Order: sequence, then C-alpha cells, then structure tokens
Amino acid sequence: MKKLDLQRFAGSLTVTVLKDAHMTTASASPDSSLAKDDTVTLTITPASGYELDEIEVIAGGVTPEYDEDDGWTFTMGEADVTLYVKSKASNVYKIVENTPVNINGVKTELQRNMMIQHGPNGAIVGVDGEGSAVSVNEDVIKQLVKDGVLIKV
Repeated sequence: MKKLDLQRFAGSLTVTVLKDAHMTTASASPDSSLAKDDTVTLTITPASGYELDEIEVIAGGVTPEYDEDDGWTFTMGEADVTLYVKSKASNVYKIVENTPVNINGVKTELQRNMMIQHGPNGAIVGVDGEGSAVSVNEDVIKQLVKDGVLIKV
C-alpha cells in the first residue's frame, strides 16, 4: 500500500532561494506555508554591473517564468523548492557625448549620465536623464558602439 504524504496538501511546502555573490536580492514571496498550485513571486536584484544569468532549479521541479507585469513567478508542485540565482557581468554602456539618436523610431537625446544595459528579461533598456526607462534595440547599441557614441563600462 502506498503511503500518502499529507504535508504537501497541508500548506507546509517551502521555497529556498540561494544567490551568488553578485546578487543584491534574491528572494521568494511567499517562501513558506505553501501548497501545491500556489503562485510564488521571485524578487531578483543584481548588483551594479551585473545581470541575471540563470535561475537554476536545484529541487522541486518548477519552471520560473518572466512576465512584464508580474516579474518572475512559478507555480508550486508537490515538493519543497530550492533555486540558485546566478549573475553575470552585464553589458553596461555609458554615453560618450550628448547625442541625438533614433531609438525604436523615436528621436532620443542620449545624455552623458544615461546608462544602457540588459534588463531582467534580456531586453536592452536605458535610463535617461530624468530617470525614465527607454527601450533600446540591440542593433542600435551595436551601431552606437561602432560610431563611438557608447563605451562599454
């Protein structure tokens, strides 16, 4: 006769998030008292100059997915979950000079204090002088580096 593990149905599952040295934040919410089919949200913040490389699932068999509105989430299975969040050096570029460029069909003034890097889902994003996010096409970055407008930090 097969033994039934009632704990997995009683809301006693947990999530453990491990992080490498270049992650400022890597956590799950909620991280305890979970049951099968509960949704867990991950908060991941790489240190300056780094970006998310991989979320390795060590135990629990879940599949973290990224959504623009919800960020990183996954659905609990029938076992405790352990994740390891890995970083890598990001491609961060700094503006060499104030330069008007065409980004995604919109004329944008790149400013000296604007930084351009890969976002959490791999999209290239910039932050302009007023702190507003600007989406940037990979081909635009390549051209700006070639033209000497951007330098890799």
